[in-house]
Amino acid sequence: MADSPLISPFPNVANVHPIAIPLPPDTPLLTANLYAVGSGPITLIDTGPKFPGALQFVREHLHSAGFGFDDVERIVLTHGHVDHMGLAAQIRAAAAGAVEICIHAEDHWLITPQHHREQMWSEEADQLTAWAGVPEEVVDGMRRRFRFFGELIDPVEDARFVDDGQEFCAGGQRLRIVHTPGHTPGSICVYDPDHKVLFSGDSVIKHITPNPLVNMKRFGVKNAGYRSLPAFDKSLERIGMLDVRYAFPGHGEYVDDLSGVISTYRSHHRQRLDQVWGALKKQSRCVYDLIPDIFPVVPEGDALLAVSEIIVHLEVLLDEGRAALVEPGTPARFRAL
Repeated sequence: MADSPLISPFPNVANVHPIAIPLPPDTPLLTANLYAVGSGPITLIDTGPKFPGALQFVREHLHSAGFGFDDVERIVLTHGHVDHMGLAAQIRAAAAGAVEICIHAEDHWLITPQHHREQMWSEEADQLTAWAGVPEEVVDGMRRRFRFFGELIDPVEDARFVDDGQEFCAGGQRLRIVHTPGHTPGSICVYDPDHKVLFSGDSVIKHITPNPLVNMKRFGVKNAGYRSLPAFDKSLERIGMLDVRYAFPGHGEYVDDLSGVISTYRSHHRQRLDQVWGALKKQSRCVYDLIPDIFPVVPEGDALLAVSEIIVHLEVLLDEGRAALVEPGTPARFRAL
């Protein structure tokens, strides 16, 4: 087992080898966690980002567990973000045998060469930020940040799609896919029912509340009515019904009180809904103009996360009849009811 000085050691679970890649100090995520599962051959759950030295870090910690890249038969990606899949192509290339890369179909576009060629941005992203009233200079910063994200991955040409309830064997270990949309439409958890371990990706993180993100490419979602926050809440309900001793997340420390963590998430989102509603009570405004009321301090580079957080809560307020669109267009303006 690989420990990071940034987090407490993971508990020992048979044939589960956590690897926690330290992340830069300017991110609250602390670590990017991946997991080698099985007695050989092994399945990797996530891979971490393509930071300088990260591949060697993973190689060394696999070696300390008695494995190498040649022992990897499968990589399961909990979702398509760069901090979870950035090394997938390099690990596949470093292995002697064929390595299948698995992801839910709803997130496949995120790991494709086309998305990479678009520098992780899109025309829809421009439309969304304009609709939200984001100033052009702030959008330019968002584009630069996404170009940087593009440096943290090698795109994947082909992948196998996995779906809810699918089971497979990881070197003697039974694993089950649990589709948990919310953070992204194609987010999954991987459940080990025999050891009661949930590999939770970004659906459950101990020290922060995961972001149900606004979907930047809505045309690619099969369900046109998809809403990130309600989907996330339903996923939490599903996760809470599983018999889980430990949740091993995509970032930070393990969780041994899953129901308690889920309760804090729900409380957070109820409070956020009231915050957004209260801000709209003052006057009709666009999404970007709500940021100072909701987030007194927004770190540089996090403006898009703030916009996304407001949008997903605003969608719920609109669906519940607590808010209304009063000025359609660019930007759109809303008021509380």
